[in-house]
Amino acid sequence: MNFRTQQKPADSARLVALGIATAVCLFLSILLGGGLWFFFGGQSPPSPVAAPPSPPANLPASPPPPAPSPVPPTPVIGTVLIPGGTVAVGGVEGIPPRKVAVETFFISETEVTNQQYHEFIVATRHAAPAGWTGSNFPVGTAMQPVTNVSWHDANDFCTWYGTKIGATVRLPTEAEWMRAAQGDDNLVYPWGRTWQDNVAASKQTGGKIFPVKSFPAGRSPYGVYDLSGNVWEWTNDVELDAEGAPKTDEKGQTRRIIKGGSADEEPRTLSLSVRKAVPPTVTDPMLGFRYIVVPSSAPANNATTVGTPRPSTTP
Repeated sequence: MNFRTQQKPADSARLVALGIATAVCLFLSILLGGGLWFFFGGQSPPSPVAAPPSPPANLPASPPPPAPSPVPPTPVIGTVLIPGGTVAVGGVEGIPPRKVAVETFFISETEVTNQQYHEFIVATRHAAPAGWTGSNFPVGTAMQPVTNVSWHDANDFCTWYGTKIGATVRLPTEAEWMRAAQGDDNLVYPWGRTWQDNVAASKQTGGKIFPVKSFPAGRSPYGVYDLSGNVWEWTNDVELDAEGAPKTDEKGQTRRIIKGGSADEEPRTLSLSVRKAVPPTVTDPMLGFRYIVVPSSAPANNATTVGTPRPSTTP
């Protein structure tokens, strides 16, 4: 038999309400799920980077980096580096000594030798000193200081040698000479404050000139040889009067200062404070010279400093 089930009106209303409720729940579920995905399911934004903490206000500022050390001058073969300083010069014949500041310089380790001067006269055809045969020094004296040279001869050598090495070479001033001889201790002799036999060529050693470097114990605090004894040495300074003006002799010549004493002198004359003034044309068998090199013009080659600084041997 064909039949159809019929529902009551109340049941239909409940079904409609249930459907609406289900649809609302589904809609809310979709809406809530989408919101949750939007806020929590997507890419999280990067966390902000925290700024470094500021240093406490009471900490001292960092000290500045140290200044670079000064570059020392380029050394020159056969010379010793003498640091700048202040020395007292003069102080004779009623004239008080004066303080003189000198800059850093190089000084020849020894007096200029016959062998060195021979090279100069061969290269320039300069007149040879008295006692030489032509351009040849006496046999056996190659390493002895050259003597019988005038102040002008010594200057001519310096000019030639400066051209040879590409630097400014000249005679030392009296202050530079004293600085090389005394160091910082205002010494009486290059080796100390009291005389010692057998540390310098003097009357005590026979009164004759020795080859340079014969008395290593008599070196100055910077290692310079023969600054007392052996031969007197020309300087670049002129003799001054009490007012500081150059003095002239009876011939109208401006005399030049010589320092160091010689092998035929007594110890008291070999004191570093002793000085003499002679005309620049004078030549003498006990008078020679040494030179200095100006650091700002020292050549880039020949980079060897000869000589070792040492302390004085006596108080």
